[in-house]
Amino acid sequence: MIETSRPPSFSMMLLVILSILSIFSFTNTHAHHCSNDFLSEAKNRSLINITFCKRYTESNGVEVAIHLHENTRKIDIMVGAKLKEEEETGWLAWGLNPGEEARMIGTQALIGIKTKNKGLLKDTYNITGYTKLGCQLLPSPIDLNISNFKFIHITELEYHVILATIILPNQYDLSRLNQVWQVGINIGAVGTKELKMHGKGLMNYDSSETINLRTGKGRGNRIHNSSKIRKVHGILNIIGWGVVLPIGVIIARNFREFPLPWLGWKKCHISCQTIGYLVGTTGWAVGIWLGKASKYYSFHKHGTYGLLIFAFATVQMLFFKLKPGESDKYRMYRNMFHHVVGYSLMIGICINILKGIHIIHLDYTSWKPTYLGIVSCLAFIFLVFEIVSWFKFLCDKFGLWILCAKCIPNKESNEKKGSKKDGKAQSQVQPSETPIRADN
Repeated sequence: MIETSRPPSFSMMLLVILSILSIFSFTNTHAHHCSNDFLSEAKNRSLINITFCKRYTESNGVEVAIHLHENTRKIDIMVGAKLKEEEETGWLAWGLNPGEEARMIGTQALIGIKTKNKGLLKDTYNITGYTKLGCQLLPSPIDLNISNFKFIHITELEYHVILATIILPNQYDLSRLNQVWQVGINIGAVGTKELKMHGKGLMNYDSSETINLRTGKGRGNRIHNSSKIRKVHGILNIIGWGVVLPIGVIIARNFREFPLPWLGWKKCHISCQTIGYLVGTTGWAVGIWLGKASKYYSFHKHGTYGLLIFAFATVQMLFFKLKPGESDKYRMYRNMFHHVVGYSLMIGICINILKGIHIIHLDYTSWKPTYLGIVSCLAFIFLVFEIVSWFKFLCDKFGLWILCAKCIPNKESNEKKGSKKDGKAQSQVQPSETPIRADN
């Protein structure tokens, strides 16, 4: 067997990993300053000296502007979001929670509703623990002094907007104000103002923040609200499970003997699987931490897929040590199990990574196209090798050496081709059985 190339160096593999990291940006895009159009509209509606203004791009794209009159504890608010035009109904909610945390239960909310006939309704709602249990959410009085409460549609912005003036009771701390917002689609029967459950993605669960109206700064109510940790979890899993492991599979499948014989294939295969396993396991551990740190929500299917991937990947790694001898009768069954589990893992990994991208709502960023591009490249390489390997197998099986030697020259086919030529030459030059007479 001829060695045709050298195994990649550690520096080259590190360069590949850093390149992938640069594609998946770590930028925290959870909150930004308000858009210029929204800010301009807020100022036109008497919110001149805006104390606090943010756009939550990863939390339904809601924008919040607040003007604080500190002497009177009065605030003017403007909350806007795009309700889906293709949906007949929808609702926008914003409220304050007097409790210790910025969370849904306990929130005193102002909610605007878009009805089927494009009518606009508004009312106040007290969000209790019964709401989380699935009980009807209907209008109710709240413990806030509210005036100038409006729900309008601004055509130029394509926004539905809540406007109100609120006098805050003394129990609300201006330097630690818990605000909650939400966007939903479904409502109850016409005329009831009943709201149905909102979506169950991270952009819904992360729709809360504790803000300081005096400094204009805000922070999430849970330590992992920063999308950086989630992105670290995703990047490690994409690199470990989704890139390095498949490369190891391709090496083991196609670099043993054919089409590219390589003496170092086994060492490189083990290296890729080990690195992929360690990086992927690190990402999985970060995911376990994120799940444990989530008090109020979880993603069971994504977590179950991740646990199964880790478990079967661990079994695959143990097979490097628990390998029967060449003459062992169980070796064939071990190889079958190893191959079936390996290919099943590749499918499960791809599905779970796409689930994770969907959960953190990066479908419409560069994440999903980049990952699908990587998967497509690996699948294309694997398919090309498979076609060549099967072509060679058919040549071996049916003896199509003349055709195969032109397409895929190799030592075995050339030997068979040579032996056929030698046999033909010997049949053409055979000694005559009749002795040759010498002329006298």
